[in-house]
Amino acid sequence: MNVHVHDVSATAGSDIRSLVRLFGLTGPHRGMVVRGTFFRFLQSAALGLSFAVAVWVVADLAEGRAVTAAWAAQASALMFCALSGQVLFGLLATRDCWIASHLVAGNLRMAMLERLRLLPMGFHLCRHKGDTVTALTGDMQMLEVFLAEGLPKIAQAIGLPFAVFCFLLATDWPAALIALAPILLAAPVFLWSSRRLAALAADRQGAQAEAAARMIDYVEGMKVIRAFNRLAGGWTGFRAALDRFHAVSVRMIAALVVPMVGFAAIVMLGIPLVVALAGYRHVVGEIPAGTLVCVLGLLTTLYAPILSLLNVMETARTAEASLARMDDIFHAPLLPEPKTPARPNGFAVSFEGVGFAYVPGRPVLRNVSFAVPERSVVAVVGPSGSGKSTLLNLLSRFWEVGEGRITLGGVDLRAMRFEDLAAHIAVVFQDVYLFSGTIHDNIAEGRPGADRRAIEAAARGAQAHDFIMALPDGYETRVGEGGAMLSGGERQRISIARAILKDAPIVLLDEATAAIDPSNERAIQTALAGLARDRTLIVVAHRLSTIRNADHIVVLDGGVVAEQGTHDDLLARGGLYAHLWGLRNRAARWQIGDDETEARP
Repeated sequence: MNVHVHDVSATAGSDIRSLVRLFGLTGPHRGMVVRGTFFRFLQSAALGLSFAVAVWVVADLAEGRAVTAAWAAQASALMFCALSGQVLFGLLATRDCWIASHLVAGNLRMAMLERLRLLPMGFHLCRHKGDTVTALTGDMQMLEVFLAEGLPKIAQAIGLPFAVFCFLLATDWPAALIALAPILLAAPVFLWSSRRLAALAADRQGAQAEAAARMIDYVEGMKVIRAFNRLAGGWTGFRAALDRFHAVSVRMIAALVVPMVGFAAIVMLGIPLVVALAGYRHVVGEIPAGTLVCVLGLLTTLYAPILSLLNVMETARTAEASLARMDDIFHAPLLPEPKTPARPNGFAVSFEGVGFAYVPGRPVLRNVSFAVPERSVVAVVGPSGSGKSTLLNLLSRFWEVGEGRITLGGVDLRAMRFEDLAAHIAVVFQDVYLFSGTIHDNIAEGRPGADRRAIEAAARGAQAHDFIMALPDGYETRVGEGGAMLSGGERQRISIARAILKDAPIVLLDEATAAIDPSNERAIQTALAGLARDRTLIVVAHRLSTIRNADHIVVLDGGVVAEQGTHDDLLARGGLYAHLWGLRNRAARWQIGDDETEARP
């Protein structure tokens, strides 16, 4: 889908350019949008024809024209065509515009979701989820409304005046030209006020997204808010965001009152001008009474639809502001994909001089090098903040390495397609997220299309089958949002079952037992042992007891490899690993009241 990058200077350009930009979203449904808009134009023109016929009849009667059967039949036929056109073209316009708007919005949502799936994790972590939710909901709805109602209203505001102007031009061209002059004079005012609205509309959409983000924070953090009795404080942030949204909306309306009133005043100035001109020409005998009646009768019909463009202007600019926010997603840089993808020769992993920084100038990893042979277990340990989880994120290619390279089977990850890389890796995160659905659905995420037998076998391997069958609905039990209906250990085992079902040759564990109680830890350790069998396993360990039997241990400190080797070798060196191991042993023997007990005589 072709969406132009948002540019403030472009926003301040012509409204025609803005309409073209919005129209470019219609994609394969462009023909339906064009038809619907054109039908709305014809409906409005048919309405103008009915006004013109009515005024024509009144004018002829005012001149004393004899009512003949032929004249009456002609007037009736024209009126019938005008009214039939309004009904027919109105139905066709409504059908095409609304159907097209739903189809375009549906395609756009799917395109945005696909884009979000392909964007690097850095994009998602640097952006509040409220921004993304607003883009998928409020911003998308605004575009949908514009395509269904805004664009047709523009055609409607042009169609009726066009038909009336043509009739007026044929009746008395000097009056028609005088009536057109105020419209041309008011056009710059319309464009200027539209440009002012563009900036305010963008600010308003930003305030709306901020309010949505605060609302999500408030709802998701309800447990913390209640636990610390911060109900009032939690509400304050949301209220402040709503107040800002309200202030921006009021400011937008206040800033538009003067230009909108000025535009309307200039347009309506045509009425006294045309009345004066037509009246003078009638007095001097240049036009008959019937022509004067036609001119005066059609004046307000000519101007009223044009004034309705003021309402459409707000819809169009707000829709464009929504599109500008969506541009942040559609044009965020993707991880580069190779033109000729390479395939790995085996499943050995190698980090070669890897450096990485989330923020330029503040490196998280520096010159990290180590190898993970195929079907081996390598553990990564180190103090908090040393870059352990970042290594797994880089191997999963959630981010791109800044320096050096990571290879899989001798192939640089950047030479592989992201989907091919993802197919070779299964990840068990420390913080497990389950989708709102059934246990069956969440395990099946590991391999979509897997049958019930394979899913149950994966659950058995993850030591999860027994507790699942103890639930009221078994595998059809709904887990709630984020897996809220299950305990931490149960969620972790569902996550492991998902990884077992995927059956990837490389498994990444971001310490799956760090926050698990001892009763669940044994089951999870058994599940992890089954998951790691005949696979290349990289473990980020916080509990050192879980990795003492690893084939190789890499110790990180401050983003660099401080030491590496086996458990026994590292203990013998007496370095950082030995220090961490000593701290772990002392912590294992610690109990409440130890200091007090030792202090007693």
